[in-house]
Amino acid sequence: MAALKPAKKSAHPSLVELLADLASFASDPLGFVLWAFPWGVEGTSLEKEAGPEPWQREQLERIGMQLQNANGEGVIIQEDTASGHGIGKSAMVSWLILWAISTFEDTRGVVTANTDMQLRTKTWAELGKWHQLFVAKSLFTLTATSIYVADDEDKAKTWRIDQIPWTKEKSEAFAGLHNKGKRILVLFDEAAAIDDLIYEVTEGALTDAKTEILWLRYGNPTRTAGRFFKNCTRPLHYVFRRVDSRDVSFTNKKQIADWVEEYGEDSDFVRVRVKGMFPRAGYSNFIPPDLVLAARERTRKEKVTQAMYYAYPKVLAIDPARFGDDFSVITLRQGLKVHWQLSMSGFDGPDLAGRTFELTRQYQGISCIVYDAIGVGADLDSALKRLPRLAIPLIPVMWGQPAKDEKQYFNQRAECWGKMKEWLVTGAIPDDDDLDLQLTSIDYGYDARFRIQLQSKKDIKKNGGKSPDKADSLALTFVPELIDRKITVAKVRPVSRRTVVWSRG
Repeated sequence: MAALKPAKKSAHPSLVELLADLASFASDPLGFVLWAFPWGVEGTSLEKEAGPEPWQREQLERIGMQLQNANGEGVIIQEDTASGHGIGKSAMVSWLILWAISTFEDTRGVVTANTDMQLRTKTWAELGKWHQLFVAKSLFTLTATSIYVADDEDKAKTWRIDQIPWTKEKSEAFAGLHNKGKRILVLFDEAAAIDDLIYEVTEGALTDAKTEILWLRYGNPTRTAGRFFKNCTRPLHYVFRRVDSRDVSFTNKKQIADWVEEYGEDSDFVRVRVKGMFPRAGYSNFIPPDLVLAARERTRKEKVTQAMYYAYPKVLAIDPARFGDDFSVITLRQGLKVHWQLSMSGFDGPDLAGRTFELTRQYQGISCIVYDAIGVGADLDSALKRLPRLAIPLIPVMWGQPAKDEKQYFNQRAECWGKMKEWLVTGAIPDDDDLDLQLTSIDYGYDARFRIQLQSKKDIKKNGGKSPDKADSLALTFVPELIDRKITVAKVRPVSRRTVVWSRG
C-alpha cells in the first residue's frame, strides 16, 4: 500500500515530477486515491476523512494486484458490486475514472448509468467534486459529458472517457471500445437497470490483445432478472462483492435501524436498500412468477372447491381501455375464485355500460360493480349511472387517490395490487398466459417516503410493454375489501338505482 501523501502544491515543483508521480500509480489505484486527494488536510472538504472505506480499499487493492500480475501483457478485469444505499459507489466510480485516465496515456473509456438523469446529476456530478480535489486537475478538462487530456486537441480525441446514456437503439457507442495495447475503462452505475443488450454489445467489443480492460459494474440489487442479477448470483471468471450499508462509516445508521424496525430484518425492502441482497421478488416483478403459476395450477386442477368461495360476495370489476390497441376487461371474482375475465376492444363508455348490464342479468347475485372512473372511465361512470334498471351498488375508483394504508402504499392502485398479491397465495386465476405476463412483469419502486409505487400504464406503454388491463381489472376486485363500512346510498335517477359513496375513515 502506498504511503499517504497529502496533495500540497509544494509537493510537485515541476510538471515532469507530477507526470512521473502519476505514472508510478499505473498499477496501483489504491495508492493513487490515497495520494491524489487531500485526505485529512485542514481547510478542505476531506479534512475529517481518513480515506476510502474498507470495501473500496479492498477492490482498489485487488485491481492493482491483477494489473501487477499481468506484467504488461494485458488483462481483463470484471467485477460486480451489489450494495445497499449510500455506500459511496459514485465516489468509487469517480476515483477510477481519474486514476485510469491520468496514469496511462491514451486511455479510453465509457461510463453509463441506469438513466440519463442518474448519469448527469449523480455519477458525473460526483466526478466534478473529485476533479476539483484532484492534485493534477489542470492536466484534464472536465465537461458535462467527457473528461479528456487538456491542451492537446489531437490527443483529446484518443485520450478521453465519455459519459454516454445507453439506449437499445443506439448501442454502437459500446461496440467501438477498442484501444489495442493500451487501457480501456467501462463503468456501469446502477447496473441492474441497464439492458442486457448493452452488456452483450460491450462484451463483444472488449477483445483487444495485450490491453488493460477494466469493466466494473455497481448497483443496488433491484431486479431478479437480467445480466447484473445473473453475474451476481452465478459469477464465472470475475469477482462479485456484496456491500451492506451498515458496514460503511458514513451511512445513516438511525435511518437504517428505523427501516429494519418498520419493515423487518428480512424484508425485501431491507434486503435491497440495506443488505445489498436481491429481493425475493425483483422490482421488475412485484408479483413473483411462482405465485402466479401456483394460482393457475389451482384452476387447472380444480383445487378451489365451491365451499371455498360460495359464501363470498360476487364482485364485478371493469378496467376500461385507455388506448386504441388496449382492451376493456371485465372480471368476476368470488372469494378465492376468478370465475372469468372478458376482454373487449373498441367499446366506448355507453357500449361498455350496456355490456355490463347484460352480464348482471346473466350472472345473478353480483354484490357491487367496481370500475376505474378516470379518463375514459368517466364516460363509463356516467353511462352506468343512467342505466334505468341496474339496481346494483356502484363503486367508482380513482386509482391515484391515497391508499388506506398510507405508510406502505403510494396510492390505492398499489394497495390493491398488494392485496391481490396476498390473495394469490391461495386464490385461483384463469389459466391465461396474458394475465400471467401482466401480473409478473409490472415494475415497482418506492416513493420519497419509501412507499410502494407501481409503474403507471403510461410508462409501460412508453417502454414498449403491454398495458396490464387484465391484471388491473382483477386488482379492482379488491377495492371493496379496503372500504370501511361507512357506506351511504346516494339516490340518483331513477330512484331504483344506488351509488355507493364510501370514506376511508
